[in-house]
Amino acid sequence: MSFDKYVLAFRLDDPIDVGALKHYPAADVNIAKGDIVVDDGNGYATNASITAFAATFIGVAAADCSNSTGSDGDLDVKVIKPLPSMSFIAPVEDMLVAQTDISEIVDLNSEDGLKVNDTTVVAWGFVIDEIDVSAAAIAANTYGFAKGRFMPQPQ
Repeated sequence: MSFDKYVLAFRLDDPIDVGALKHYPAADVNIAKGDIVVDDGNGYATNASITAFAATFIGVAAADCSNSTGSDGDLDVKVIKPLPSMSFIAPVEDMLVAQTDISEIVDLNSEDGLKVNDTTVVAWGFVIDEIDVSAAAIAANTYGFAKGRFMPQPQ
């Protein structure tokens, strides 16, 4: 499988579902398109210090939001909610993704990539449906790319 476009962030690979695009007040950080976004505990969207999915997972930034010189809530970030019906492509950041990773539920490595060696997820996980380890994929990202869906996990 070879994906059409390689981006070192989460990228929606389906048409956006109706109602999946929401605006959230941003914390005083810069959020890049394709970053995982969580609630910072004070009601503001942030991408800071993300290394795993959490119950505060909001979705994927649909556009850049540069609020690092402002205050919490000065700007809104546009977010694609994590609906299981929509597929995303993401870079793998910890080891070469393999055929045996298909159907695994994996965690995040950072705000913009997966950790396929971490299948211990808490509130959310990323289900791998397809992989791309073509020469072009490896040239773009050493460990390849995975396509899949966000899935809430039982609490």
